[in-house]
Amino acid sequence: MSDVHEERRIRQLVRRLEDRLYTTQVLAELLLKNADRRPSDLGPYLNDHQEGALMDAMIHLSRSNHDDFLKLVDLARLPSGLYEQH
Repeated sequence: MSDVHEERRIRQLVRRLEDRLYTTQVLAELLLKNADRRPSDLGPYLNDHQEGALMDAMIHLSRSNHDDFLKLVDLARLPSGLYEQH
């Protein structure tokens, strides 16, 4: 694989990973705000179905983030031992 092609793949992975990490953060903030409203008279603004779907989306995003992180580690050829896969 050419250096230009490899660099392009790394940049794409970084961009995708950054976008999904931001999305995951926003979803977590929504879930936290929803949990904070539970004891109030107004009630949560997400029902159980919506909250479950949001959690499923966060799990999917987290797994995708981890997969892309591992690809990035491999493409960037980080030294052995710098990152150990769990």
